[in-house]
Amino acid sequence: MKNKTFENIGIVLGETHINGYDFMLRSFKAKKNDMVTTETSIPDGNGRVIKVNVWGKIASINCSNGWFPRQVAQEMALQKINIEDTPLPDSQNELICKVNILGYTNKNSESQKLLPMVYPVKPASSVSYPSSADVEKLLVSDLNSKHPIHIGTLLARDNVNINIDADNLVSRHVLTTGMSGSGKTVGVRRIIAELMKLYFPMLVYDMHGDYLGFVKKQNLFPNNKIKLFYPSLSVKAEDKEIIYTLINKLGKPLTEPQNDYLNTLLNKVKFDESSIIKFLNSLISFSKGLLDSKNSKSSGSSSMPHIKPATMFVVNRSLNQVVKKLVNMENTNARHRQRMSKYYDFEKLPDANTEPEKIISKGQLSILYLRGYETLPASAIVSILSETLFKHRQEVEQQIPPFLSILEEGHTLIPSRSENKDNLPTVDTFRKFAAEGRKFSTGIMIVSQRPSRLDETIASQCNSHFSFRKKNQKDQRFVRETSEHYDAEDVNQLPSLANGQSIVGGQVLNFPLAVQFKFDDNLLNDEIGDEDFITAVENWDDKESVKQRKKFAKDFSNISSIDRRRAN
Repeated sequence: MKNKTFENIGIVLGETHINGYDFMLRSFKAKKNDMVTTETSIPDGNGRVIKVNVWGKIASINCSNGWFPRQVAQEMALQKINIEDTPLPDSQNELICKVNILGYTNKNSESQKLLPMVYPVKPASSVSYPSSADVEKLLVSDLNSKHPIHIGTLLARDNVNINIDADNLVSRHVLTTGMSGSGKTVGVRRIIAELMKLYFPMLVYDMHGDYLGFVKKQNLFPNNKIKLFYPSLSVKAEDKEIIYTLINKLGKPLTEPQNDYLNTLLNKVKFDESSIIKFLNSLISFSKGLLDSKNSKSSGSSSMPHIKPATMFVVNRSLNQVVKKLVNMENTNARHRQRMSKYYDFEKLPDANTEPEKIISKGQLSILYLRGYETLPASAIVSILSETLFKHRQEVEQQIPPFLSILEEGHTLIPSRSENKDNLPTVDTFRKFAAEGRKFSTGIMIVSQRPSRLDETIASQCNSHFSFRKKNQKDQRFVRETSEHYDAEDVNQLPSLANGQSIVGGQVLNFPLAVQFKFDDNLLNDEIGDEDFITAVENWDDKESVKQRKKFAKDFSNISSIDRRRAN
């Protein structure tokens, strides 16, 4: 590499070490998170000394002035003395940069692959500012990826493109975190858009409709299939525990005798791969028949004599409560779908057991719209579907290709042990995914605004991190503890990141970088949410609202009747 494209900007100070050094910055050219180089000499192992370029990242910049120690500055402030009224110079400010060394490249070699340091740089060495072209060349060369995907630009230089390794992204699990409004969904949309260019299958568990923009803008992806599904899952015998959890958590908590009776019902009623609600209604019908028989004078105690009618009655009541809640959630989801039916075509989720290829196929983005569902039933839906698809990848004759699952609201669906009071089925499911997914080419991307509330086992299995703005110190510590790629300087930046800015680290890159993600404004879903509440109220028309509400109620009743007939 020739240094003619490198601009001298400073000099190395004092004591240096293999991992870093300090230098005095002579200009405002370089910025925090920027890349710099310095030249040094090292032994090559063959008895020769070679010249190398040492690459580093500016971790921090401090400013000091020896003429103004703290006491002098404090006295001037108290006395209200301006610098202009003194003979003291104000031109002796020193900008001191701390540099974390990334590695070195051989100066006389065409290869730009970074190698680990074996000797520190020399004090008084010149520090150079490499051109953006040289920086980008280094990043691309060192990535060494067959399938790089573009996510944005280097935060310190908006003309340096940042690419990440798609292979490691989809196979080694990713944790995307950031507080509300930090731009994490912006980042996920960008990744999805890039993976669609590679025709890689994806399944998004969308809790709020953040990804519906892909459906509306299908014309941007003419060679891809984009499917928008609403939940409709069949249950089988192996899903018994999930059904049991739903009943106990959504209904009235059951006593031990009542749980025994419930277990009897689950063993006697046939699992015929029906919908959850239909199966629960079958349980209710079967139990009602037993109760009627128990109360019948002609039958006496011939029907389960060891079970009291009161026990049966309580279980029936709990089952009815569960069905009522699930129906309400289905209806809420249907109302949201009806409200957006002008823009989106929703399809009933295919049976993952018999038709998995309709959910996961090459070049297809599948979005499961879960808005309106409470945490526990949403967890059951996600768990059943994920387990079923995972089994298809485990089979010798695989029915579906490798795919990536994107799980929104991770802190809700896979909470930590201390918060998982409902024993959510998604926790065990995604622990299995995290531990075994790579063997069967099933990757996961977890998206969360509260990483400290995530399951620790799952989070620790994520080999790459996209960390957007976080002000909560507990969340910052969690990211540092679960990622071996971040250092203290990386974590310290998290509170000050702007929207769409992220510290990207892990196996998608060889070292952490501060990245400005590319905004895909054309993928925004402008039908969901209205952040401008004042304008919304100003434009509100009560009469028009009543008119629209009546029309919606009529349209929804038609949809509901269709759904009821379908369920029966």
